[in-house]
Amino acid sequence: MFNWAKNAVGITEPTYGPSAIQSVAEQTKETPWTEFRKEDHRWEVMDSTNVETKTFYMTSDSGHLGMAQIIYSNVMCVFG
Repeated sequence: MFNWAKNAVGITEPTYGPSAIQSVAEQTKETPWTEFRKEDHRWEVMDSTNVETKTFYMTSDSGHLGMAQIIYSNVMCVFG
């Protein structure tokens, strides 16, 4: 059941596998936050069709939390 979901998120993809899905809590154990730098705005420039997602989490001094997710997609069309 839900094999289509596993394929959609790349769990069965041999390049990524189950280790590609990680908890944010687990990822931030050693470094809970970093400063936002100019380099963080740069996208990878690929020569093929791809989708990139960048997710940024913010915490205010008052304790409010925020998240921004930006998705970039390019579609390459080759006619020949």
